[in-house]
Amino acid sequence: MISTTRYISCSCNRMPHCADWASNGLVCFGACNAIAIYEPCIHIGRVVHTLHRHREHVSTVHWIRPRNGTPETELLSCSVDGTVIIWSEDRQSNSFRDTSSLDVGRAITLADSFQLTDDASSTCSRLLVCVGTGNELKVCSRENNDIKVVQTMDFGGKFSLHCRLTHLPNTKYLLMATALENSSVVLCTADELQLNFVKVQSLLGHQDWVKCMDFCHCDNGDIFLATGSEDTTIRLWKISQTVTTPLYNELMQKREIFTIDNVEYDVTLETILYGHESWVYGVHWQPTQEKKNHDRRSMKLLSSSFDKSMIIWKLDDCTEIWTEEVRVGEVGGNSLGFYGCKFGPDGLHILGHDYQGSFHIWKYSQEIAKWLPRSAPSGHFSEVVDLCWEPKGRFLLTASTDKTTRIHALWKDDEEERWHEIARPQVHGHDMSCLVMLAPYMYASGAEEKVIRVFTATSAFRDRLGSLADVEDFKSVATRRATVPSLGLTNKATLDEEFAECKNAENPVTEGYETPTEEELTQNTLWPELKKLYGHGYEIFCMAARHDGSLLATACKSTSLEHAAIILWSTTTWSQIQRLVSHQLTVTQMEFSPNDMYLLSVSRDRKWSLYKKHDESYTLTATSSKNDSPHLRIIWCCAWTMDSNYFATGSRDGKVGIWSVRTEEDNVTREATLDTQNQSVTAVCFAPHKDFISQGFHVLAMGFEIGHIEIYMLTMNGEVVEWTKLVKYDTSEAHHLTVKKLVFQPRNEQWPNTLRLASCSSDHTVKIRDISFEIGFKCNIACSILTRPK
Repeated sequence: MISTTRYISCSCNRMPHCADWASNGLVCFGACNAIAIYEPCIHIGRVVHTLHRHREHVSTVHWIRPRNGTPETELLSCSVDGTVIIWSEDRQSNSFRDTSSLDVGRAITLADSFQLTDDASSTCSRLLVCVGTGNELKVCSRENNDIKVVQTMDFGGKFSLHCRLTHLPNTKYLLMATALENSSVVLCTADELQLNFVKVQSLLGHQDWVKCMDFCHCDNGDIFLATGSEDTTIRLWKISQTVTTPLYNELMQKREIFTIDNVEYDVTLETILYGHESWVYGVHWQPTQEKKNHDRRSMKLLSSSFDKSMIIWKLDDCTEIWTEEVRVGEVGGNSLGFYGCKFGPDGLHILGHDYQGSFHIWKYSQEIAKWLPRSAPSGHFSEVVDLCWEPKGRFLLTASTDKTTRIHALWKDDEEERWHEIARPQVHGHDMSCLVMLAPYMYASGAEEKVIRVFTATSAFRDRLGSLADVEDFKSVATRRATVPSLGLTNKATLDEEFAECKNAENPVTEGYETPTEEELTQNTLWPELKKLYGHGYEIFCMAARHDGSLLATACKSTSLEHAAIILWSTTTWSQIQRLVSHQLTVTQMEFSPNDMYLLSVSRDRKWSLYKKHDESYTLTATSSKNDSPHLRIIWCCAWTMDSNYFATGSRDGKVGIWSVRTEEDNVTREATLDTQNQSVTAVCFAPHKDFISQGFHVLAMGFEIGHIEIYMLTMNGEVVEWTKLVKYDTSEAHHLTVKKLVFQPRNEQWPNTLRLASCSSDHTVKIRDISFEIGFKCNIACSILTRPK
């Protein structure tokens, strides 16, 4: 059996210095408690790995630059749990593994590293790491994969906000710049062998906290330090050796001087850059690309700000003044500004990550001499609570507590498959809690409010999806686009023919499919709201729909029998047709059987209820009791087999129950129970594969509170049920926080021997994984044979 991760959707943590772009072409960024590795491509990039070892949010991550200029093979990550981890490239697994770690015992807010040896590939390479833990700055040394603290610096009790490391040219000394809470920047130097930093100078001038810094070396030995501050300005400092002592001149720049080994160095303020209107959170010098005659005239500086703009600064040849060469970003909208920025390794790409974790990438077009936006990785920036496939599996719809729903689809080009986000149909004012597809062009969602909202697709979405799949069944779609009014929660349909004509002119069909940028997703892909449904007394918690889309079942949070009722809605008249009363506490999940004969619900009251269809209504036909139920804690999840003969329930106590339904007798029997040893089961689903059923077994996927996902094969052999664990995904392969939902893609005839499993989690990620095998395969893993209870 072969398992392949096809898609990882996640966003960057909303912290400065949490993303970096290396000369090896890869982007690393913090994604909740993990580190994501993004591989940019010509058309659509993809996140290829998630690395998890930290227990709390990742606060900073960057590539470790070798001094000889070779591509990076290591990266450094730090977390608010106080851990420092160095990840090294593992060519056997084509991924990265943690080779060194250190726990400093306090939350880490900043970090930087510097390679002390030229040969970065050597196992004995020395590495300097500086980490900030509030009012202390710890200097660490890594040798032979052993990392330890060699110096603890205290700047008079003042907090460190950021630090950067470099070397003094043609010397054996290191230079460190540290930004303090008093808006000053302290320069310290140390011998490369002794690693004992000493303060040599303090740079004053900023009126607010300095949040970002970057060094750049010139061929003549000068060092430029760029500092960005919350006072909205950027200051450029030049550090150079003093050649001669100049005569006094009133027009001369004020010099700060320090001496190392009898060599005097000047620190002068080169210029102050004004252009941003809010806090400056990122500065980055353009990579040199081995340029000859690399001097101040060829240098470019990229800066990002909370004013939602990024600026490239360059020295004007005529006036000798640093000026704004280009400005990119957003105007208006409901998003906030940038937390960081990076030049691409070729200097022709720029990347920024914003408050909502989204990436923005621009590429310089040499043909038209203009910076153009291009697609970038995207994902939810908060807990992903629900997902569902479109009835034919053409796209995946997800919901999150970041108040958005998103649509992900597959794009193929030259036999290459890449998933990406194609629409953001709902941007709400409340945290989302659940959703369900009613038709290929319609879905219903619930949030932290008492209203169920129904949305329908636009013609623009149908056209975009038509570039990726067949959309002949998209017959009832809105011919309008949608907007959200100020201070409103409703996506209103607005007739705007001029807008459609403009968009068609900009992106004619003949040019082929283009992936949407972040700006297009947030502004032009909303779906209009079709209907609001009122009936629940508390916030909506879960919902389910019949497979023919004619019936919608919804439930809300509850602590009483009255409010725990399930409401059935007709999708034709949008009216209540029935209230199903059985549970006493919140219904946690519902699911209709594949033949739509039954509705199954599980609840916080530790029992499940089964409703059977009679004519056009459902009646309670069975419910679990304390005597025959294996569950002693909350039942979180449930799932049906494709033949509608069995269903599974999973609970907080770590038990999964398998139940059989006999249609003629309306009798439910517990067939088997799997005890996962107190690992809370939060998601279950059965594979929709008829060939499995014909061979007498089922494939069951289980998700756990710790983030693991396990795939089991269940074989029904007379009086026994055999459980075979086929595969287990750990926190790096699956998720590192609670798995909220697992759903297999509806059967794809093009891939008869492949199952496609989608999962979402509290770790902000959505993953799609392919599981390939031969029909009738044999598994050599020992089976746990469980006797049926009498």
